[in-house]
Amino acid sequence: MDTTDQKSGGVRRNRRRTDAFKLGLVEQARQPGASVARDAGVNANQVFAWIKQHRDGTLVAEH
Repeated sequence: MDTTDQKSGGVRRNRRRTDAFKLGLVEQARQPGASVARDAGVNANQVFAWIKQHRDGTLVAEH
């Protein structure tokens, strides 16, 4: 698997997502038949992790 970014010539960096973005996807994922991960360009396993964090109370909206 190639882990280099052809545009920058370096290694791909992890993206930082805001809590608002994560919560938005979590809310969308609750809808029947939703495929939010693919539509948002995020790995489905990452969305599942955010859902678990929300359920556990570690992913909350900022005030």
